[in-house]
Amino acid sequence: MSEIMKKHVIAVLIDNEFGALARVVELFSARGYNIETLCVAPISSDKKISRITITTFGTDKTVDLICKLLQRIIPVHTSAELTRSEGYIERELALAQIIGDSETVKKASQALNNFRFSIVDTEADSTVFEIIGNSNEIEQALKILESHGLATVSRTGIAAGFKGKKRLY
Repeated sequence: MSEIMKKHVIAVLIDNEFGALARVVELFSARGYNIETLCVAPISSDKKISRITITTFGTDKTVDLICKLLQRIIPVHTSAELTRSEGYIERELALAQIIGDSETVKKASQALNNFRFSIVDTEADSTVFEIIGNSNEIEQALKILESHGLATVSRTGIAAGFKGKKRLY
């Protein structure tokens, strides 16, 4: 029986140094694993530690192997798969530009009524919406905007963490 391929979100704490991110990415590419999204930012006040949030698709066995291999990379402090844990939360931000007149913008806004969004820029025939939610919500919102003149999209990738007292450290 083959294992099920599904989305996994992995969080990694790593030294914020030259080449550290490249080592993590190389681990994935050397083994033929794809990185769906990648989000990196310093998290310590002295900017010496960064957190990498990686979304990939694979089997549980594959992701277990990835997490073990990540622990062997010298600048990595810890890594964990967040999607297996209770109390996991994810958010993503998308900037979506539509081309159209004020009536088109009004209809697009009404269609997005059930989503967390705001209009962040308006020009004569262009409007940029900021949409925040989990990956599925972002996908749904963008699908809605396709029928309202969606022109460009920029997405941040997933930022994710545990709810409650559980920590990555």
